[in-house]
Amino acid sequence: MNARLYLKKSLRYSYCAVKYLAAVAVAPFLKRRDEYADLWLISERGIDARDNGYYLFEYITENKKDINIAYVISKTSHDRERVAKLGKIIDYGSFKHFIAMILSKVKISTHIMGYTPYIDFFVRADKLGLVKGKKIFLQHGIIKDDLPYLYNDHVNIDLFVVSAKPEYEYIKNNFGYPEGVVRMLGLCRYDDLYKIDSPSRKILVMPTWRYNLNGANKREFEESEYYKAFSSLLKSERLARILEEYDYELLFYPHIEMQKFIDCFEGNGRVSVKSFDDCTVQELLINSDVLITDFSSVFFDYGYMEKPMIFYQFDEEEFRRNHYGEGYFSYASDAFGDVVYTEDAVLDSLEKILRNGARIEDKYLDRINSFFTLRDKSNCERNFEAIRNVLDRG
Repeated sequence: MNARLYLKKSLRYSYCAVKYLAAVAVAPFLKRRDEYADLWLISERGIDARDNGYYLFEYITENKKDINIAYVISKTSHDRERVAKLGKIIDYGSFKHFIAMILSKVKISTHIMGYTPYIDFFVRADKLGLVKGKKIFLQHGIIKDDLPYLYNDHVNIDLFVVSAKPEYEYIKNNFGYPEGVVRMLGLCRYDDLYKIDSPSRKILVMPTWRYNLNGANKREFEESEYYKAFSSLLKSERLARILEEYDYELLFYPHIEMQKFIDCFEGNGRVSVKSFDDCTVQELLINSDVLITDFSSVFFDYGYMEKPMIFYQFDEEEFRRNHYGEGYFSYASDAFGDVVYTEDAVLDSLEKILRNGARIEDKYLDRINSFFTLRDKSNCERNFEAIRNVLDRG
């Protein structure tokens, strides 16, 4: 970390610590107020509401009127108005946010410490036992890789939600949590995930991020293999011909960690680049016929809808070395679509899929059905009841 970033982070830590200590001093005088009584605090990252946190909040506000629940979201979030229509909100980073975090009896998020005003600071504070109340990890997706930062000796979680039996067995046996913490309940957003009846005539390209580009500037990013691979694909003349021949549009949506470099990518003709503010991931997944990704766990959502996909893994060795180590899921034997390593191979697979009417092959459908043994519209209900059980256990 360079000196400027280190100083910026240190100042933010100090500011957060002072505000937190002030809230700790004030909170005892506010705990009897109705707004904090038996409070459930829920969020995603404080800036958004388009994932499992939002869908659980919607379920609770519409079906469990006795629950005092508040959603944490920033004043500038594009999702704020949609959340405010459902129920009570708290401004992300406000002093009230600090108070609510201290007084809430249960804290719920899609990300570790996502309900806090500053994730990095409170991950450290939680290790010191300074964050009280029950902590619920809804998850952001389905885990398939080895993620040591989620091991029990790194975080304190009272409920760890998983969605598939292989995922459940892997986390239960390898992450070190006590019996009953890891539970197979399903992702809340899956209650609203469905396959549209008619073709959308859209292809979605949605790669994940890269850890080694986390602090990169624009010049460093444009020199990366990641940028060159996807930029080349978007500009491909052969891709343009395929889109024209089959009357399709291609949408490119970079991971949120890569959105800061979105201006580096150019759309043209039938290719368009979508930003975080344009649409939600759920909308893109539902309203597309084919997915091209790399290592992103978003493919599980696509598989849940039984739609065809392609895995473009041009940097497999580097990804495993610098990003996430392989877990229980082997792309070679378990992937829900073709796994390819070159641009030509991506386009070969895409042509094959479009020629087949954008239908998923039987061998991949069999893998999907073997992976997902829990498939219904009761995910929010199961998550809610599991949280209530955590509270009942004390």
